[in-house]
Amino acid sequence: MKIIKFIASFLLILGILALMVWAGIRANDQTCTGISILIHAPKNPELLTKSDVSDILQQHHTEWEGKKIKEIDPAEIRKILAKENYIKSVNKVHFSGSKLQIEVTLYDILLEVHTKDGEKFLLDVNGAYLPYSPKTGNDVITVAGAIPYAFRKKEAIASGSNELYQLFTVASLIKEDPFYADLFHKISINDKQEIVLHPSHGNLPVVFGTVQDAENKLKTLRYMYDEVLPYMNENKYAQLDVRFKNRIVAKKNKS
Repeated sequence: MKIIKFIASFLLILGILALMVWAGIRANDQTCTGISILIHAPKNPELLTKSDVSDILQQHHTEWEGKKIKEIDPAEIRKILAKENYIKSVNKVHFSGSKLQIEVTLYDILLEVHTKDGEKFLLDVNGAYLPYSPKTGNDVITVAGAIPYAFRKKEAIASGSNELYQLFTVASLIKEDPFYADLFHKISINDKQEIVLHPSHGNLPVVFGTVQDAENKLKTLRYMYDEVLPYMNENKYAQLDVRFKNRIVAKKNKS
């Protein structure tokens, strides 16, 4: 009796495996009916669109329309997309039924850098250098001025005291705070190598100085925005200065 049960179970498993193999062979003989592209883009939805991904594949002579599934190589598609500048990871490339499914994650861009020599490039939230794109979106902070550092392909910004790293650090703190992320979309470096924050509304730049004591400077500045400026004429001042510990110097307009 036990032998009969064992043989029956074995034949059942063998039948299931045969059915799976047959289904796989049949699926591979099916024609691809289309492509579905899912892009995870943290606050930068226009940096790379579904149409861009489709164009990239077509430029590499990767076709799917009218082709059988067995003629399409998901590994090759993954390899092509992994080389794209703005794709951080290729999450999925596989077939769901007869439809090709692609899922990718883009880099989360923090800075659009304009150097003193006119070069442009991007830095993501982890400090990775990326080529410039005009489609970064409004959430990216633009930095400009006396920045001597050039683009470094496939590298990440090194920690240290140079101006670019200081800009990156301050911009990271700004992005973490919803109030400041909405207020400051532009930062510059002046001739004295000091960081200056430029608000997106109004005309009251903030001389920030260096990255030293940056978190405390932002806390002190927030007090100014919450408790002082709402009750004063902002046009009265030419700039705010937070370079001094626990103190803000408001420079008046000459007029």
